[in-house]
Amino acid sequence: MEGEQLKMKVIRNTLRQEALNLIPLYTSLRKMNLSMDDIDKQLAPKTQKCAKKFVRHKTMQLKLEFTYIGQEYNQLGRQINEEERNNINIDEQKYLQYSIIELEYKILEKALEIKKVQNRNVPDTPIETNLIEHGLFSAGSHSKKVMRTKYYTGVVQQTRNGFRRLTYENSAGVFLGTFDARVLAGLTKLYFEKGMQQQFSFNFNELAKEMDTIPSGKEYMELYESLVNISRTQIIMEEYYLPGNKVRQRTSMYHPIDTLTFVLREGEEVGRERAATVSFHNLIHQSLQQGNFLTMNVVLFNDFLKPTTKILYVNMINSAAQNITSYSVETLTQHLNLQTANRSLLVSNLLEAFEELKNMDVINSYDIVYGQRKSVQFINFVPGDLLQIQSQTLQGKFDLILTHDERT
Repeated sequence: MEGEQLKMKVIRNTLRQEALNLIPLYTSLRKMNLSMDDIDKQLAPKTQKCAKKFVRHKTMQLKLEFTYIGQEYNQLGRQINEEERNNINIDEQKYLQYSIIELEYKILEKALEIKKVQNRNVPDTPIETNLIEHGLFSAGSHSKKVMRTKYYTGVVQQTRNGFRRLTYENSAGVFLGTFDARVLAGLTKLYFEKGMQQQFSFNFNELAKEMDTIPSGKEYMELYESLVNISRTQIIMEEYYLPGNKVRQRTSMYHPIDTLTFVLREGEEVGRERAATVSFHNLIHQSLQQGNFLTMNVVLFNDFLKPTTKILYVNMINSAAQNITSYSVETLTQHLNLQTANRSLLVSNLLEAFEELKNMDVINSYDIVYGQRKSVQFINFVPGDLLQIQSQTLQGKFDLILTHDERT
């Protein structure tokens, strides 16, 4: 909670500074007796430049601040209008304050417009479909301390009965989460861009670019750790599907990343390498070769506030392709690997994620189906425009194919 409050404070402080930078130009334009439309046109290039500085923040955070500022803007505007009607002498500082808030409002409005456009980018970041259908990535996790206590041997072993049954084992003592999902998706995109060879090499800055993240020392360390965590993960998929096969099959235990070798370059220390060579397991390689992958908009994925929303979004892409618009709460909880025994908290977490998806235009609406004792049993949803895109073609890259088997 403190982290979120700090982020909101950063947004507001930055917004205030940007508005103060624009206020001299704004006030001079007002003195020229121009219409508000003309003033907005004059300010547009600078407003756009200011707005771009907020793109790195989450849409939901910007929307919340936009609501606060809108309320403040309207309240002060009504107060000034009331005082003018009553011929009350208004302090110039109040007019100045009103102008500053107005500029903040317009900057944030433009920032949200930019974010909305970016979030409607054509999905071009692939993830192998079986990994999504079997629930490899967790939306929930424990602290490292709790994980060490719960899995004292250092090895996490778990069976997940989500949409498809998965046996999960990780010798690094972790659940793969949202960051790992981004890393594996980024690797898969590099796989295609480097010629679809089972083994390929890359620099960390290449991977960071595919993940739509800003390279930094901290980010590189997280990439390093994530690659290790993924490579130490073994799974059994109970219903593995390869296009062309009539039936699904149970796999043997295997590592999705079959081999991982860090490349030590000049000037680097062991453990701080910034390049690597990986090979996907043959099951993943074959599946990708056959076009069995779904694609997500990584910008939109990064923009979601909640981990549950991120993983749910990826699963919804696959569900929408199969015309699935209803989830059992029990199955969804298992599939997302939400880590709490309190059912009330689980349901609240899921409903908050659905609400965020609605606010972000991924779904148009959702409704709840209750069972006995008013417990939530199912959540139905209506796909929005961002889930309607099932197949697109990227010039010069690869076909975006969302394939699936027909469920009977």
